[in-house]
Amino acid sequence: MNTHRFYQMAIAATLATSAIVITTPAQAATSFPDINASTEEGKAILNLAQRGIISGYPDGTFKPANSITRTQAAKILAGILHLDTNNVTNPQFKDIQPGDENYGAIAALANAGIISGSNGYFYPTKNITRGQMSKMIVKGFKLPIADTTDIPFTDVEAGSEYEPYIQTLFANHITKGTTPTTFGPQNNVKRSQLATFVVRAENTLNNATIYASTYNQDYIFASYGGIEPAEDIFAWDEEQDMSESITIKPLKEGTGKLVITGFTEDNEEFTDVFFLVHVKNVNGKLQTTLQEVQETDHIENLPLDLAESDLKFVPTEVTIQTADGQALSPELYALDTKNNATTLSIFKNGQYLLTFTNDTQQQTMAADVYTYDFVRSIDLYELSNDLTFTSEDLSFEPVNVVLEDLNNDYDSAYKIPVKATIEGSTLKVTPLAEGTAILHITGKNGETTYLFIEFLKIAGKWAAYHDVTTDEDEF
Repeated sequence: MNTHRFYQMAIAATLATSAIVITTPAQAATSFPDINASTEEGKAILNLAQRGIISGYPDGTFKPANSITRTQAAKILAGILHLDTNNVTNPQFKDIQPGDENYGAIAALANAGIISGSNGYFYPTKNITRGQMSKMIVKGFKLPIADTTDIPFTDVEAGSEYEPYIQTLFANHITKGTTPTTFGPQNNVKRSQLATFVVRAENTLNNATIYASTYNQDYIFASYGGIEPAEDIFAWDEEQDMSESITIKPLKEGTGKLVITGFTEDNEEFTDVFFLVHVKNVNGKLQTTLQEVQETDHIENLPLDLAESDLKFVPTEVTIQTADGQALSPELYALDTKNNATTLSIFKNGQYLLTFTNDTQQQTMAADVYTYDFVRSIDLYELSNDLTFTSEDLSFEPVNVVLEDLNNDYDSAYKIPVKATIEGSTLKVTPLAEGTAILHITGKNGETTYLFIEFLKIAGKWAAYHDVTTDEDEF
């Protein structure tokens, strides 16, 4: 796989009133005839039913579209939060007394500051609205308020009581709205909706959410860091890329590296923030913890396999000079041969001239050493004032070459940095300035190929890298 930084950059650029039974059943339900167990809603209902938090009606149905009362919602929320409903302090609601149905759950929620009632009343028999539910869930699960999140719901009034709670549910992907543009804050909550919301919210306890606003960014996207990406340790929803928040979900115990890149629209700049993601099993559940770190403290060095370079022989020694002509200390690089593979590692970022030797041969090349997503890599360049390509390099005799214009909205000042000519049966590419270019080459029989090429100056010398492919999509 090609890991050359500028090659990667080129590819990226082209980047419920009715009754509800909520007592614990003697045997938890495993199915309901009116529930589709393959849907998210069905899975959430069965999840809670199997844990004894909710149950169906005496006829065996669940009646997902029925509304749910405030006392019933309190029972469910107290159950899923594992609140102590026995040792409680009387919240002094005028319409709830010790001994009333679900008194312990209501008191426990009030003691925890999750509910407060209105004018000294709790109104236990009233149906709970979606707005009220949003507040209970955010407070119950202690979700950080995401009041800077833009929501698409036109029926949520700016500055209203429930707006920050609805914003928080939306930011954490707990709600999608009754339609793409409405939330229905005054609508009654359905039994199925409450089950889905609380299970989604419960899942956030094991996740970790990163908000763009925390870093003064408009949008963020995520990428794995390190030589071995931690794809089996944690993940995130692909649809969250370039969004206002990203939720990291645990997959198995371990520690992996994460890079969050932010983007601001005003200056069109990108900012990287680096994390270690720790996933641990706590009481039988995987939990995610994010540790913000400095990239330089956790860099991995990726050795360069010299068999994949343009070296004409296998070296036994190398000497390295910095761009200003100073010898690089041997402690800062290593040439190793293991299992018939020779690799080079350089442990300090910068640009260098490298002289490789064996018993009979010598070759000088240039190197750019850089860090990207926790990995220190080496790009190796051949020293040349121009490059030539024949049918041996291109698999056909070139007869025409076109320079692709890489000008785009992010680099309006881009100018093609090379001159390309065909002299006889040879393609000659000469640098005009530092930069990258893509050449579309055709042959006399209609053959076609693409040449990615980059020139830069290292220690005053032209250094070049190139890659040939027949697949235009690679660029």
